[in-house]
Amino acid sequence: MCQTANYYEQIRICSLYSEKYSVGQISGGINQASSVLEMKNREPTICVLSSQSTWSQSAITLAGNSAGISGPDGSHLYIPIPFYYDQPNNLIIVGDNGNSRVIQFHLNNPSSNGTVIAGGNGYSCTSLNQFHNTVGVALDSSRHLYVSDSGCNRILMFPPNSNSSTFGVLIISLSIPEGIFINPLTDDLYVAVYSTSSVVMIAKNNTVSVVVAGANGGGNGLNQLYQPNSVYFDYLYTNSLYVTDTGNNRVLKFPSGSTSLTNGTIVAGGSSSGSGSNQLSNPRASLVDMNGIVYVSDGGNNRIQRWLPGASSGDTIVGGVTGTASNQLTFTESILFNENYQLLVVDRGNNRIQIFNITAY
Repeated sequence: MCQTANYYEQIRICSLYSEKYSVGQISGGINQASSVLEMKNREPTICVLSSQSTWSQSAITLAGNSAGISGPDGSHLYIPIPFYYDQPNNLIIVGDNGNSRVIQFHLNNPSSNGTVIAGGNGYSCTSLNQFHNTVGVALDSSRHLYVSDSGCNRILMFPPNSNSSTFGVLIISLSIPEGIFINPLTDDLYVAVYSTSSVVMIAKNNTVSVVVAGANGGGNGLNQLYQPNSVYFDYLYTNSLYVTDTGNNRVLKFPSGSTSLTNGTIVAGGSSSGSGSNQLSNPRASLVDMNGIVYVSDGGNNRIQRWLPGASSGDTIVGGVTGTASNQLTFTESILFNENYQLLVVDRGNNRIQIFNITAY
């Protein structure tokens, strides 16, 4: 197993140094210079994911109750849906939907209680410090928090270091916005819109949305979506937009600069709903690695699927059986990899966030 000696934030590659090293500096990270370990007389081995990568089948609970018990206090979650990994500060930010709040947890001390950074003031749309359905969360490059609230038909922005008393600012009103993604290079905001079966983009410092996928009526054509749940823009490797097209049980890939006229390419699913290796059931989120491999949170099948480029079927990397045990998941939502390629999963039905350690690259 490759142990990370350094994580290059800009290109998300971890390097293994197995001989003597000295400490140096390298500039060029997205946010700041980072310490590196400089090899003497040897090139580093680059650790990247592959089609053969494997993860432990038993997870560790990072947030929430390991037995799946819900609750309103800082040690519990209730119907979590989205999350965001704040890598520089080693935090996870969770949209705790059932508690109408956004709460963050320090991964350096995962047993500690979370801190509410927005909401928690009741299930309502009356005030800008309240939520109805927290279905999307993200940070921009200035650490402003964006929250997609499908029940209030709006996206709110909160300042850095916000808390439960902080009022948000209305960024845009949309009819049933779902998952969101912010491109950290441009701060462009992408939103999956359930009601119009589309994905829109709102440029930085703008309040006008531009359609970048769908909006052609709900359907299964390649330029159509049907009730999409989440969106991911791969700014690092493929420069493409990936849409989890939930109602069609598939993931579509669109090129950068796409519009409502652009056809997508099916990169996962696309068959009828089911549990076969070539099927998805109520997919909730997706992401892509440096090899163009797509990972899908297959909510209805309680599993995370891996689809290779051009493949007509996927394979299960974790999950597949519903339950509360450490090797079980119940209706998965958002997924992500941290800098060590550990897989983090929102286990919605069990009111917890699970982490699966990588066992082979």
